[in-house]
Amino acid sequence: MALTPSQVEQYRRVLVARRDEFAFGVARAEAEAVEQDELSRFDYGDRATANTAKEDLLQEAGRDTEGLRQIEAAIGRIGEGTFGVCGECGREIPMSRLDAVPWALLCVRDQEIADRKRGIAGSTPGGSKQGGAPSRVVL
Repeated sequence: MALTPSQVEQYRRVLVARRDEFAFGVARAEAEAVEQDELSRFDYGDRATANTAKEDLLQEAGRDTEGLRQIEAAIGRIGEGTFGVCGECGREIPMSRLDAVPWALLCVRDQEIADRKRGIAGSTPGGSKQGGAPSRVVL
């Protein structure tokens, strides 16, 4: 059953809220990384601690940036009228998957295939034709 316009609008609102959360997270992590640069002016111990913290913050910003990219792509699919359709097989993505992972590009079956091809089933995918989330979500 295809998504109704009101369902698509609900997913769009969820995606916009998540996009704002990720954008805030990226900005916060980048600002804190700059603060760590300022702390690295001190002695070697402080410098080592600041550098480690900065690396962690930049990794966090990178993950958030990837999440932001996937969410923006999902919002784009809403505009194109392809939201909720598997980017690989063209079948509808079940609402249960969209409820768990609203930015999913792939249905569960195709996400599992993509995970196996990469050899890291259940990890957060990146790159083209990726669903943006593991095929199984455990709450």
